[in-house]
Amino acid sequence: MPTEQRLEHLSGKIIPYKNEPLYQMDIQSLFNFKILINGCPVFSNFDQSPVTTRVNINPSILKAGKQKIEIELYPGYEKDGIQKHYLENGENFILKIEKTGWNKDKSLIEPTQVLVFKNNEQKIDFSKLTDYRTSLNFDASVPYTLQGWGNGEDLSQMDQKDLELKVVSFYNTIASALKEKDYDYLNTQFLNADTEWYQAEYFPKDIMTKFQTLKGRKGKSNASVRSDSEISMQSIYPIENYVMKLYGNNKMVRLEPKDGVHRGESLLRYTESGKNGMSRTTFIDMLLYIPKGAKSLQIIR
Repeated sequence: MPTEQRLEHLSGKIIPYKNEPLYQMDIQSLFNFKILINGCPVFSNFDQSPVTTRVNINPSILKAGKQKIEIELYPGYEKDGIQKHYLENGENFILKIEKTGWNKDKSLIEPTQVLVFKNNEQKIDFSKLTDYRTSLNFDASVPYTLQGWGNGEDLSQMDQKDLELKVVSFYNTIASALKEKDYDYLNTQFLNADTEWYQAEYFPKDIMTKFQTLKGRKGKSNASVRSDSEISMQSIYPIENYVMKLYGNNKMVRLEPKDGVHRGESLLRYTESGKNGMSRTTFIDMLLYIPKGAKSLQIIR
């Protein structure tokens, strides 16, 4: 499907609302961690560096009402780069959910706090734990309703080896499209997921056009290359050394690196190298599901 046809499809699907609240997650952490919202992986970090980040979470909020957030904490690293065996006490992890929105000048409205979690307020001796998991709820007042993965088949009921073969084949097809720079094919495969993403974040046509004409896919990046650096080479990582994980009440599936600092990320990733010798690695989230009554995997996030 060419770009203009995709944009016409998207314009007919995205509904503008008078009130368009945007929910964001703010994290400060010395721990390694993984965060899921309504069963959907939203952000993780297993690197050696402390993290301070802010993430839009509307695409994981399918409808107004109560939302579930799951927090998994893992030990950080010693100064020599060796991962610690246990967590530590102290204010090492803070997570906030905040509600904001867009002003007419495209600036963000002053956020209001919805939820705060601090590990040092839990009255737990973290120094005796190899990991810590907890879940919390918060209310969201979004105007839209997304179908999401709710109508997906229960993938845990499938033969897991057969499912793995299908998932790996799907990943290899998408990786090949990235390698061949077939962005029309790539964006067409992501079209249903993009439709829900754009609706959840209330994108106007100029933002939709920007993403639909991007030479690649938006994703979480680990960058040392400047954004204005001239790219001289693009390398697609092979689909290997992975673990297959189910999410969203076993209705979504994703491949992730089996080990190393990138575990918890999507296995679908590529590196762009600049002529200055610097590089940027982009991890493209791709969660697959099978709609009820269907046979084939589709991209839902």
